[in-house]
Amino acid sequence: MLRKLSLSCASLLIALLAAELLIRIAGAAPEVSVIRKGRFQLSRNPKIGFEPVPGLRYEGEDLSFYDYEGASNRLGYRDRDHEIAKPAGVWRIVVLGDSIGAGLRVERFEDTFPAVLERRLREQGVNSEVINLSVSGYNTQQEVETLVEKGLRYRPDLVLVAYSLTDRERVDGDILKTLLEAERSQGGGSARRVHPWLLQSALYRFVRYRVAPPRPVQASDAELQKLTDLISGDTVARYFATLGDLGSREGFRVMIAVFPRIVRNFESYRFADQHRYVRNLSRVHGFFHLDLLPEFARCREASPEPIGADNYHPSAAGHRCAAEAMARVILEKVRPPRRELAP
Repeated sequence: MLRKLSLSCASLLIALLAAELLIRIAGAAPEVSVIRKGRFQLSRNPKIGFEPVPGLRYEGEDLSFYDYEGASNRLGYRDRDHEIAKPAGVWRIVVLGDSIGAGLRVERFEDTFPAVLERRLREQGVNSEVINLSVSGYNTQQEVETLVEKGLRYRPDLVLVAYSLTDRERVDGDILKTLLEAERSQGGGSARRVHPWLLQSALYRFVRYRVAPPRPVQASDAELQKLTDLISGDTVARYFATLGDLGSREGFRVMIAVFPRIVRNFESYRFADQHRYVRNLSRVHGFFHLDLLPEFARCREASPEPIGADNYHPSAAGHRCAAEAMARVILEKVRPPRRELAP
């Protein structure tokens, strides 16, 4: 019986491989791709909604839905590629954030705070590696869900949340709405509903989309609203609790860095209550906390270089100011292992 079963399995495998080869040669399988707009595509996780397109290079002038010129890494983030296995002696930080963490309005990635932070820590003897998973338009729920799906594999020692005052709502510039409407225009058919490995098979695409194509489903306005509601609303308190539980289970610590609104006069700042709200949550969960409001005020006084590209996004100088403050807090309070520096 075992011999017959082995022969049957081998015969089936050979037949499948032959069918795969024939369909590829004939070009009979339709091309199926994830619905995309600029640097963004629909995510298979409805609690994330949308995610960056892997390995996309863009050099055009119109940055609508592209955010920045140049290349993203193989996961789609504005960062270099990182190996999943953590090298011995490396202290890893995973950065979660929105367009601030992604460096919107900053021309070079090297001038964004994740890159500057890594350099500053290395200069102080910390063999650090900073992995940036920030995506424009994300709120706290999307950031923590991204950590679960893609960040934990890197075994971070510290998770740094670049907290924006818009994190208590969904402000994504209609990225999700645009992608969902594009999906609806195709009758509800979307590659996000299928594992990407399956889409590599010509045989699977031939059977799934040509022999027995899915029945077109036109999502109603109510159904689209339901999908957008999954990532809407105030998710901060709930996902700070989730982040705290993950840290206890996975063995990493958490730091919250609060980016202020960049107003003309910090002495008459009107958003202090939002800063207190986040500080109290950090205290409840035992997170390290850094309020960048006094740091930005100090940096503005120290240099004529503008710290803001607009009211929401720091300039390159603002990113440098934030990174230097983060490095100080990490060195003084988190206390990562440091090697002796040469005199």
